[in-house]
Amino acid sequence: CMTVSSTTIRVSVEQRDRLRQLAEQRSSSMADTFDAALESLRRDQFYKEMADAEAKLRADPERLAAYQAERDAWLTADLG
Repeated sequence: CMTVSSTTIRVSVEQRDRLRQLAEQRSSSMADTFDAALESLRRDQFYKEMADAEAKLRADPERLAAYQAERDAWLTADLG
């Protein structure tokens, strides 16, 4: 049996109430709703970083061509 440890964080009453309202709307606990919010923020950050990297790559035609050539080589490789 795995024990989950916990801690206390300070939030404003308004933040707590918003979290409680979201949890009720999701038919979920406040802890699970908080975890879902954190995961959503993590994913947002990941996709923002991916978009930024893609924009940087597209701004450099030589690097973009090299990337595309390598990608195409992997996609067409006979791995059998």
